[in-house]
Amino acid sequence: MNELSKYIALESISGKFYVDERGIMYHFEPSIDNDYVIEETECEYNYIFHTQKSIRTFIVPEGVIGFASEVLSYTRVVEKFELPDGLLFIGNTSNQKYDSCCVFANCILPSVTVPENVKVLGLYAFGHSHIDTLKLPNSIRSPYLRQFKDSHIGTLMIPSEWKNFLDISKHNGFNHLMSVSNDESCGFLCWHSTAIDKLIFY
Repeated sequence: MNELSKYIALESISGKFYVDERGIMYHFEPSIDNDYVIEETECEYNYIFHTQKSIRTFIVPEGVIGFASEVLSYTRVVEKFELPDGLLFIGNTSNQKYDSCCVFANCILPSVTVPENVKVLGLYAFGHSHIDTLKLPNSIRSPYLRQFKDSHIGTLMIPSEWKNFLDISKHNGFNHLMSVSNDESCGFLCWHSTAIDKLIFY
């Protein structure tokens, strides 16, 4: 029996996304004109970001609510990275009933917008990745799981409600964001060793 036959196939222009009955994605099969190219890419910033393959787009369809571990690790997305509005979490916390970490770790990504429904960014969700532009919603209530450990973000866009809860420090010539409060009325993340070029409140 085909291993993928136990999953439901959802499609976008990027390819087929195989999910279980809950909507957790376990496998991605790119479309013919969006196939993986095996190539090693390096970006040198505060760390060296190294990927093993590239793909043109990664556009996730509605129906996917979460991801299994490392679904797109060590990959450069060249043109478009898009998550569905119905997405609920990226990675797990200890009270969830499945194990998922490093979902988009070790990646080089273009613009990333985390949908408004997402409340959880799990362990090393974007760990050791380079992201050109990252926009976060004010819905996030993640525990401190080092979501962006050793990552580099070109432009970080975060809700203005978070302004009084964050501070920027410099380390080795790079800007780093620090949480100065664990107040649950504000989204909070672990920003240790995350370099940020530009911070925008919206």
